[in-house]
Parts: sequence; structure tokens; C-alpha cells
Amino acid sequence: MPTSTISRVEPLLIDKYLLVEIETQDGLVGLGEAGAWAHFEATAATIEKFARYLVGRDADQIARHWDTLHRFGNYDGAVTMAAISAIDIALWDLKGKRLERPVYDLLGGPVRERIRVYGQARGETAESLIRSCTDLADSGYTAIGHINPFLDGAGATLSCNFARSMDDAIKLAFEIRAAVGPDVDLCFDLHRRLNPAQAIAVGHGIRKVYPLFYEDPIRPDSTDAMARVQASLPIPIATGERIYSLDDFKQLCLSRGAAYLRPSIGLCGGFTGAMRLAALAQAFDISLVPHNTFSPVATLASLHLSAAIPNLLICEYPTSLYLDGIASTQLVGSALVTNIPTLENGYVALPQGPGLGTGLSVAARRDFPMQAIEIAMHRNGDGSNAEH
Repeated sequence: MPTSTISRVEPLLIDKYLLVEIETQDGLVGLGEAGAWAHFEATAATIEKFARYLVGRDADQIARHWDTLHRFGNYDGAVTMAAISAIDIALWDLKGKRLERPVYDLLGGPVRERIRVYGQARGETAESLIRSCTDLADSGYTAIGHINPFLDGAGATLSCNFARSMDDAIKLAFEIRAAVGPDVDLCFDLHRRLNPAQAIAVGHGIRKVYPLFYEDPIRPDSTDAMARVQASLPIPIATGERIYSLDDFKQLCLSRGAAYLRPSIGLCGGFTGAMRLAALAQAFDISLVPHNTFSPVATLASLHLSAAIPNLLICEYPTSLYLDGIASTQLVGSALVTNIPTLENGYVALPQGPGLGTGLSVAARRDFPMQAIEIAMHRNGDGSNAEH
């Protein structure tokens, strides 16, 4: 039996993240992360089922395992794909550790010497959002994202007065641009809270702020609706963090529904799925902006992917915790792992070390028990549901 035989597959619900460890008989441990946000309990159960197939099999047969888990049972979905993604990332981490090479070397080698990233701003008031943006700019970030001009937090609602809501949001976008100056790129994230008409109005209103991209102005359920919004706007839309199917990404490309794609490596199939998507997008001359609001494990996976694909625009770097109201300038969750990326002047150096270049810290299991993400919704001014 080869030493790369899988002996353990263990989902780990830690803090607000779902990680997975895969161990082989030679004692190597690979680490992965799932990205079905808020549905980690169901994803963990799926990983446990997949473990019954994986244990006893060769960890190096990554593509075979991906195909088997994806096609078995004839059904997939976000939970299933998140489980496959976490397993795939861990298997690539294992292979890199066995061969003593970084994952990006196994994907064809790096195509860049460093990776540009953007920090995440957040604020429940206009003043706190502006301060979050200026703090990131003062810390050396050359791009800032996760900027919601309709604000964050439980109190963030859309007024039933169309003109007031739009005017306040557009005014805040210009105030942020004035505060950080022209040398910082701004990435606006509307968190899917608008309808198409509103999204078009806001997009035209902020065009002179020159956003790097305009993320998820509407819910991504309708490719046609997103395409109509993009066709009506002079600024680029970025979307894709909820999409897990390569075919759905293909439809988005065919409809010209976005200038940039935002796959989450913990949802779109891990490295195996993300590399296929990058090739698809490149055929349409579309760049990727990897989505990442997760732990440093997903961050490092996103960075390895970013190092290896030619059609990268920029990579998301988590500096805020959306549900906890934390807005910082540093990578969140760094205590969970043994090594984190090196950030300097808005860029991250290529990850070093075999595999992902990190492992789970002793403190991760001991000090960070699971925090369930309970069901909650934002409300519009009339009390109806808005995207969370």
C-alpha cells in the first residue's frame, strides 16, 4: 500500500470557518477550507460521508476523486461543492508537501513575482466606513474593497424613498474617493441589495469615482438580469462568489454579464475547479478577482491560485469580519495557522514552503470553538427582506 494512502479525513468546525484535515499513512497532513458560508454544519456532514469513500485510497489521484465526488448521485449544489472544494485544496496541499513544492509550482509555476491584494473596509455609519478606508490606505493598501455605500450591520436598511437612498449612497462614494485620493483603487460591494433599476442608477451615479469594479449590485440568480445591468453601465461589474458550477460561469461569460469573475476557491471546486474556470474566463478575455472572506487557509489557497493564473486582476485579502463588526488592517484569523502571508505596500509575496505553506496551529482547536451562524436577514424600510 503506498504511503500516500489516505488514513483520516476530518472536518473541523473552528470559529466561523469549516476546515478539513486529510492525513496519509506517511503522517503528512493536508489542510483545506470550505466556502458554503452559513451552511457549514451541512457541509461538514457531507465531508464525513465523502471520508468513507476517501479513506484507504491514494491521495495523489486528485482529479479522479474530484470527478467521483462530483458525479456520484447525479446531484450537486453549494454544500456538495464546498465539501469537494475543501477536500481538493487539502489534497493539493498534501501533494505539495510530499513533493516539497508550493502548490503554485504544481499548477504550472508562478506567472508573477508578487500578488496585488485589496483590504476589506466596513462601517455601520458613513464616518466609520470612511475611517476604515483611510486606515487601510494609510497602512499601504493600494486598493480597498468590500465598500458598501449603503453601509454594513444590522441597522443598514434601504429607505423606501428611492431618491434619498440613492443620493446618500452616491454622496458617500464620492466622500470616500476624496478621503483616500486618486492613488487608491476602490471596489464597491453592494451585497446584492438592489434591484436592476436601482443598480443602474447607482452605477451611473458613481462612475466618476472610477471604481475598479462594482460587485454584486443585484442578486446573481439571473444571469440575464446581471447582463442587462452590465450592458447599461459604464463601469465593470464583478460577480461569482455564490456560483459553484462551471456551466453557470460559462453562461455568465456568454451573456457578457460581468467584466470580472469572483470565484471562491472554497466553493467552485478547489484548485481543480478554479484552474478550469480560469482557463474558461481567459478564452473570453475576462480576469478573475478571487473571492475570499474566510480564514488564512482559504487566503493562502487563493494566493497560490493567483500566482499561477495569467488572468488575475487582484485578490481579496480579509481584513474584516462581517458578522463581528471588526474592521482592521491586518489579516483576520491569523492565530488559526502556523504561517501567514507577508504583506507589503499592497502586495503579498509568493507563499513559501511546501503545499499551501501553512498548517493548523495548536490554538486553533483549543481556543476557537465553533460559532454557529444563525439565520438572520436585513430589512428594507418597509420591513421586507433584504440581502444579508
